[in-house]
Amino acid sequence: MTKKVGRPKKERRQEKHIGFYVTTRQYFVIQQKAAKARVNMSDYMRQAGVNAYVKEKWTEEEREQVRRIVAQSADIHQLVEIAGKEGALQAVLIFTKYREVLDSTLKFFRDDR
Repeated sequence: MTKKVGRPKKERRQEKHIGFYVTTRQYFVIQQKAAKARVNMSDYMRQAGVNAYVKEKWTEEEREQVRRIVAQSADIHQLVEIAGKEGALQAVLIFTKYREVLDSTLKFFRDDR
C-alpha cells in the first residue's frame, strides 16, 4: 500500500475565476486589510465580495433633490442677511416658503432608503 502524499483535497472547490484591476494605492490598502485580518488577499476579497455592503449610486431623481437643497442654501444665506437688516420676523415669513420645500426634500431621502 502506498502512502498518500501532497495536500489533502479541499472540501469546497473554487470553480470560477474573477479578475479585476485596481490602482497601486487600492492594491496596498487591500493588502494591508488582508494582513490585518490574517488572511491572504484572495480570501479577503472573496469574503468582502460575499459579505460586504455596497451603497448603490444615486438615481437621477435623488441627484435632482440634492441640487435643490444646494440651490436653496444660497436662498437661506440671503434669509440670514434679511434677518440682520430687516429683522427676524420678516425672515421667518420668507423662510416658511423654503421650509416646506426643504421638508419634502428631506422626507424623500428619509423615506426612500
